[in-house]
Amino acid sequence: MPIYWGDLHNHNAAGYAKGSLARSFEIAREHLDFFAHAGHSQWPDMPVMPQNAHMKWVHGFADLRAQWPEVQRLTRSYYRPGEFVTFPGWEFHSISWGDYHIVFPDDSGELRYFATLDGLKAYARKMGALLIPHHPGYPRLWRGQMWEHVDTDLSPIAEIISEHGGAERDRGLHDYIRHSMGGRATSSTWQWALDQGMRLGCVGSTDDHLGYPGAWGEGIAAVIAPELTREAIFDALRKRRCYAVSGDRIEIDFSVNGQPMGSELEASDVREIAVSVIGWDEISMVELIRNGEPIARAFGKQKPALDPWPGRARCHVRYGWGPWATLSMPRTCDWEMELRLDGATIVNAVPAWQAAPYEEYRRDRVLERSDSACRWQSFTAREGALAEDPTKRMYFEIAGPADAQVTLRVTRPSSLTIERTLGELAAQSETAFTGAFTTENVQIDRLVLPESYEASLEIEDEGSGEGADYYYVRVTQANGQMAWTSPVWVGR
Repeated sequence: MPIYWGDLHNHNAAGYAKGSLARSFEIAREHLDFFAHAGHSQWPDMPVMPQNAHMKWVHGFADLRAQWPEVQRLTRSYYRPGEFVTFPGWEFHSISWGDYHIVFPDDSGELRYFATLDGLKAYARKMGALLIPHHPGYPRLWRGQMWEHVDTDLSPIAEIISEHGGAERDRGLHDYIRHSMGGRATSSTWQWALDQGMRLGCVGSTDDHLGYPGAWGEGIAAVIAPELTREAIFDALRKRRCYAVSGDRIEIDFSVNGQPMGSELEASDVREIAVSVIGWDEISMVELIRNGEPIARAFGKQKPALDPWPGRARCHVRYGWGPWATLSMPRTCDWEMELRLDGATIVNAVPAWQAAPYEEYRRDRVLERSDSACRWQSFTAREGALAEDPTKRMYFEIAGPADAQVTLRVTRPSSLTIERTLGELAAQSETAFTGAFTTENVQIDRLVLPESYEASLEIEDEGSGEGADYYYVRVTQANGQMAWTSPVWVGR
């Protein structure tokens, strides 16, 4: 069954973030399958803040209210079944109950205001909507999640990775460091909720405040559905046939006794568990988690065999860098380039574009694509870069022999060419600079081969013997990109 990629939680100037509404929808359609604009709408228990900082929220809520008719219009007009799916929605802040965003199944959703979470829940039930808890990992009463208030019939999934960081647990990569609510609190994490018996799946979404849906590195939702329609995507979310990735679109097939992620199974003495992972970088580790503990692991190879040649590879074109910050030479660099193959085929081309730098009128965009070539435009800068990484990427899945020729031709910001065979690029990376020292550069990373980007597990498990068990999969790549599946539960 296909995996569709989208963002259910993104912000722009229809709220207290940056970027026009039209820009957000345009960017989303460029590289995602589905999108929900979830503008900042209300904070019923908002405190008065030092230096009147709370007025940022007050003005942002007014901006969404003024632009809500345009949100509805764009959501309707951009929906194309089979091509691009949109959902209306908005965000509800709360210190007392934690933050949620509501996602409506169709265009009937309205912008409403509620003094309590119970009022919001009643409206969501009436509309058949989802209430998705997000950035749950903050401390309680600091906009972290209060799990005792979560109804899993309304909230079958939680957003566990976003630009805030990762909330799977209180340790590991993707810490909470960017906002004012502190670090990750143990009792606010997703794993804690699972340990309390909650039947709660997961997604990623950016919660990005630069109006860039699907921004790489900030969280994306993966949904397993039979077709790309509102009904199919929404049904898969309700059934927890979905998972979270931090940025790279890691493909995961996970089943217990033949049943997919999100399933609730009757108790059984033997559980046949199968996991298959296809990443975009070297897989550092695939972990099968039972009740919060890894019980099996698989790894990609760091030095895969080049002979015999596997016939497939994953290629990363990375570009940006430029003058480091202490030189006080801030600038935005515009790029145009083409990757062309001779004797090989582009099977897939996937953008990995971060949100920064914010530019209302510049665009990252694939301009042309064929089986043998891909041409795109982009822009990079150090200002505002995610985790101080001033680069963007294009990923390619390539099929062909080792002697197939790869040509990367850059025409902006200057003219340069890299020409190598697949076999040569599997042995080492290639870098070219656009000018004198301090200027930007482009790099073709050393190719990732199937023995590195694929991993699988097949085991039989007897369970913990302590009642119901939950299982999920955690994937970590060498570049720090991660994925987490919704669980399968065995026992009631």
